[in-house]
Amino acid sequence: MQGTIAYSAHTFDYTAQYSDRATMAITVFPDGAIRVIAPRATSQQEVEQRLRKRARWLIRQLLHFEQFRPRAPERRYVGGETHLYLGRQYRLKLRKSALEEIKLKGAFLHVASPEPREPRAVKRLVSGWYREKGKLRIAERFEIIAARFAKMGCQPPAPIIRSMPRRWGSRSRSGRITLNPDLIRAPTRCIDYVITHELVHLIHPHHGPAFYELLESLMPDWRRRKQRLEHILS
Repeated sequence: MQGTIAYSAHTFDYTAQYSDRATMAITVFPDGAIRVIAPRATSQQEVEQRLRKRARWLIRQLLHFEQFRPRAPERRYVGGETHLYLGRQYRLKLRKSALEEIKLKGAFLHVASPEPREPRAVKRLVSGWYREKGKLRIAERFEIIAARFAKMGCQPPAPIIRSMPRRWGSRSRSGRITLNPDLIRAPTRCIDYVITHELVHLIHPHHGPAFYELLESLMPDWRRRKQRLEHILS
């Protein structure tokens, strides 16, 4: 059995197994997976009640393992360095030119600049390119996915696309959705997950059972998409 619970601003995905044991055991693994082993007569509601009671402990365990996860190296913006775009790795190929230009061709991100050996100049160009590509792609995906919600009587306004240091998406109290253009580094299926997640919040503001029931019906593999997003952009 699989499920998701919410606690404050946190959500926890878990798997539950049943055995002949007399008590319930909860284990958090280094990859962030949460497993519950429960007596056979235990209901899902009882499992989730126990998880909520242990929520603070779950957070501490997850934070403990988080510190040991490898971090993406800081970008240096030099030739040969790899950068993600829609889930694929591309190498920077720099050349000197009087005109500034960026093109994606083959396995390379070609950057033309008057100062190709100056990382700050390359960073400015590449960051601007990502920002513009992100705005276009995310707006395009939002329009497609929002059409499904329109059939349910939900008419979301166009999203705000703005960089956020710690979030991929958010919803204001007025119902306005903000999406992070840096999502352009993730596969399209992960972008779709973030958009769908935020749109479901327009119907069910909180991470309760109704929220996850609707999310599951619209995107049965949302957990895999979420895990992929967290793995590739960690």
